[in-house]
Amino acid sequence: MATDFERKNSAGGLTLKLYRGEGASLLAFDLDKADATNDFVGFTVEVKYPGSDTWGALHNRLHFQYPNGPDRPSSYSSREAPFQKFRWLHVPTELRSGDFRYRVTAQYMKANGALVSGRRVEEAISLAPDTLDGFVNVGFTRGFASSQAYARKFQNQSAILPPPTAPSAANLAHDMSPFAANYEWLGFEARRLVVATLDEVKNDPTLTLEALIYESKEPDILTRLEALGPRLRAIIDDHGPTEHGAPDSAESISAQRLLAAGAQVKRMHFSRQQHNKVLLVKRNGVPVKVLAGSTNFSLRGLYIQANNALLFTDETVADLFAQVFDAYWNAPTRFRQNELSQNWWIGRDQPGSRFSFCFSPHADSALSLEPVAQAIEDARSSVLYAVVFLNQISGPVRDALDSLVNRSLFSYGVAQRRSGLTVKKPDGSDGLLSFASLGNKAPEPFKSEWNGNTTGHSNMVHHKFVVTDFNGTHPTVYTGSSNMAAGGEKDNGDHLICIEDRKVAIAYAIEALRLFDHFHFRLAMAEGDAQHKLITLAKPPVAGQSSWFAPYYRQGHVKARDRKLFAT
Repeated sequence: MATDFERKNSAGGLTLKLYRGEGASLLAFDLDKADATNDFVGFTVEVKYPGSDTWGALHNRLHFQYPNGPDRPSSYSSREAPFQKFRWLHVPTELRSGDFRYRVTAQYMKANGALVSGRRVEEAISLAPDTLDGFVNVGFTRGFASSQAYARKFQNQSAILPPPTAPSAANLAHDMSPFAANYEWLGFEARRLVVATLDEVKNDPTLTLEALIYESKEPDILTRLEALGPRLRAIIDDHGPTEHGAPDSAESISAQRLLAAGAQVKRMHFSRQQHNKVLLVKRNGVPVKVLAGSTNFSLRGLYIQANNALLFTDETVADLFAQVFDAYWNAPTRFRQNELSQNWWIGRDQPGSRFSFCFSPHADSALSLEPVAQAIEDARSSVLYAVVFLNQISGPVRDALDSLVNRSLFSYGVAQRRSGLTVKKPDGSDGLLSFASLGNKAPEPFKSEWNGNTTGHSNMVHHKFVVTDFNGTHPTVYTGSSNMAAGGEKDNGDHLICIEDRKVAIAYAIEALRLFDHFHFRLAMAEGDAQHKLITLAKPPVAGQSSWFAPYYRQGHVKARDRKLFAT
């Protein structure tokens, strides 16, 4: 399939497939088995940025052999250190309009260690920032405070958060100014969508904002909201006498500050929580755009956790959220009886692109959750997911995800839990990852990472999404603020979005893949005896040894399924 978001090319026995992600591209490779001889040692990947005539090699942290001394490079050109994987995620240092052209070369190693280039293939793809121009833009946080990239780029700076013993309200007093670059990098596209929306309203007196706020713990966002004064109406969660409802909570302090600035503010929590994270923009009273998704307006939500935000620039969708806001504002106790809570609502219905919305609390959680479970059960090629608190929830979605272990399709996911992160591997097994797994178990050439979990029980993955058959005949995404739990759908104010669109499904699939690979590697280090050992690229095997790529061609092996799924 050749589209502006999915490209494929083959030359000889080598195949390259490109997928457009949000601020990233996924490259999937395949090599004919006849060309995967024992001296095959991986893929060199080069990129030519739009407007450039120069090929630049992507870099690998691993090498066949490392130089001695304190000045060892942190990464190496893939021309000399090829990637020993059949897919790679490239996050460009700069997003430009136009096509990014990639060139992939199969590399072989002689007996003397010299590399010899084999098959080569090129293909190009646009990484234009707007997901569906004129309708929706999806943005993700980077969620990589615990990463080699953050360690290298920002030296594991932990002062981006208040001290772990500080009260919740300390978030609002936190001085963000010394770490502007950190926040911009960590918040990535989701932060840009939030900030751009608030600044647009601030700078245009014809615009007003209506906000559904679960957490209010990000000082710059609160300052931007205050600047709107009477042009703001906000509903802020107040659940729990010792949580958001406490007089000294960040949410209570935020409400007081917004009221003092002239805004209209209401507090509510339904039976449990007002769990939406929504910014609704109106022009002269007419809804024109709305930001939704899983991203809390907090330091952790934007800069520590993996989260997503969707900015809809469509009046039909904006009007739908406006109706929900008014129903919450005027009669929250009767929302379960409101027609808005009793149906899925279509916001877009075009060939190959359909968006539906469901709003809670509902009288019956099956309305929203049965379609999610059915999509998982109906999947034919893949199910990818990132769901917070999966181990603590009950209902059809949990049951459907648990049943994946008994099926032959390709599935994997990450699920947050209080004591760590569960990584569901493609073989169906589970692994529990503590937040500091590379903090004190960093094998060379990797460096120790800040665990980012200053309170000891906070979330690293806060997403709530499931992707089924992302490159199949009916790609589907379910996402939003909902935790996809039966209890939450009955008792929380939330939204759930069904997206039947291949381009958007690919974007979420790449996000799932990004997180899975990131945490799966750390899980392997935590489970294995890798501490203080040196990890190197594999050289051609000697007699009696298996090659590094043998599992990718073994019938039924999860790596073979991985290779076929992404390169198809």
